[in-house]
Order: sequence, then C-alpha cells, then structure tokens
Amino acid sequence: MLEIGDVVESIKGHDKGRVYIIFDISGEFAYLVDGEYRKKDKPKKKRLKHLKNKFIKYNSNKELKSLYDYEISTFLRQL
Repeated sequence: MLEIGDVVESIKGHDKGRVYIIFDISGEFAYLVDGEYRKKDKPKKKRLKHLKNKFIKYNSNKELKSLYDYEISTFLRQL
C-alpha cells in the first residue's frame, strides 16, 4: 500500500522510469512531486497502479509539506 511520503517510480506513461515522492493521495490517484519538473504547487496526477514503490520513505508528511522544491530534488538525486 502506497502512502504519502513514499518514493515511487513511474512504470507507465511518457515519464516511465522517473522517480517521485508522493505528495498527496486522493482515491485511486497520487499527486507526485520531484522538485525539478513537478513542483509542490503543480504536482503530477497519476494512478496508483502505475507506480512502483522504491521501499524508501521520506521522514514525515508534515516535514514534506514544509520543504522547498530544491530540497526535494536534492534528496531524490542522492538516491
């Protein structure tokens, strides 16, 4: 089960292979950010079934909402 703060990889679509952090979940959709192309003010909407969990979780949802986009992109690049 995917949760907010999980690091996921897209397995379908034109962004296949791109790594994101789940910023929000609504029904069967996840809202994804990567800090570079998809920022917090305009997250990517993607179906949960098109994502693969990378078994890494960002610390907390509360902390994720307070981060700047460049901090998110730096975290993902270090993986």
